[in-house]
This record gives sequence, C-alpha cells and structure tokens, in this order.
Amino acid sequence: MDDQQQTKLDELIEELKQGRDELKVQIHLAKAEATDLWHETEDKWQHLRSQLDKIENGAGDSAKDVGAAAILAAEEIKKGYERLRRYIKDI
Repeated sequence: MDDQQQTKLDELIEELKQGRDELKVQIHLAKAEATDLWHETEDKWQHLRSQLDKIENGAGDSAKDVGAAAILAAEEIKKGYERLRRYIKDI
C-alpha cells in the first residue's frame, strides 16, 4: 500500500470510529428516552385502570365525571403508544 492509500485508509478508519461512537451514544439516549416515555405512559395506564374501577363501583354524576376523565386519559395513553411506535420505527 502506498502512502496515499494509507492516508486515505487512516482517514476512513477515523471517520468510522467517530461515527460509531456517535451512534453508540445516540442509541443509548434513544433507549433512555423510549424507556422514559414507556414509564410515563404506563403510569397513565395505571391511573386509568383506577378510574375505571371507580366507574364500575360508582353511580350518578360522579361516575359521569370520572367517565369523562377516563376517556381523556385513554386518549392520552393512545397518543403515548403512537409516539412510542413512531419513535421505535424511526430508530
């Protein structure tokens, strides 16, 4: 291998090392972000389950209020799951 080829190879190897290191950090951060989003959505899921229990055990206007809140919570959870799916798809 001549000097020009060696220089080109060294430059390419250095680029690969840098790109590899950057990807490693990005994957780690993406994993942490996805995990945080999952936990946030799971907390909302648990809260929704609690609200649904109240609806099943309640009656009257308070059950209607809890029902409306449960619908909003379910919609938020759905959006959270959609965000997770898009996020994972983009990775």
